[in-house]
Amino acid sequence: MSAAHPALDAELSADRATIFAALRVDFGGDPASLVDGSGSATFAVDGQLVTFTGESATWGTWDGIDGFEDGAGDEAPGLGFSLLPPAGADEDAAATDDMQGNRLRFWIGALNPDSGAVIGEPILLFDGDIDVPMLVAAQAGLRVDFDCVSGMEKFFENDEGLRLSPASHKRVWPGEAGLDFVTGVKDTVFWGQTTPSGVKG
Repeated sequence: MSAAHPALDAELSADRATIFAALRVDFGGDPASLVDGSGSATFAVDGQLVTFTGESATWGTWDGIDGFEDGAGDEAPGLGFSLLPPAGADEDAAATDDMQGNRLRFWIGALNPDSGAVIGEPILLFDGDIDVPMLVAAQAGLRVDFDCVSGMEKFFENDEGLRLSPASHKRVWPGEAGLDFVTGVKDTVFWGQTTPSGVKG
């Protein structure tokens, strides 16, 4: 049994299908909604119809996608993609630090070749965040490469920097003063190290 929408599943099972890939990056108030190639596709995203086109006036065109990995062991799913900014784009705005953490989604779907309508609902293959944007001087102009990580990446964060102290506690829970008033602790708890010799643990 397929997880795809029944109409899309039937179309993909046919001898021929007009498929498309769609990419949406939530760049602040001006998201990039792109399809591969020069066509367009319209379908619902977060309850609103969004038209994905081959080119964005702000972000340019979608150059390619690579490194789509499902993840195994201690690695979260990841994805890499590239954008070609429009001619004359500002290099300083093409790849900035504040792009890190912006949401990215990637779909595969199918179109009716006669009407251009999206068949069923596209399959969401990746939902994650931009990790590292990198500006590259390509032969034809600028290119921005993006490394992205799944939301599951947060499960691999560790707590090695935490200490049983008021300062460390407030860094994690700002304004929470629970450790400021702890008194009468008879046993010293050593975090992140073995108990020093000569001290009862």
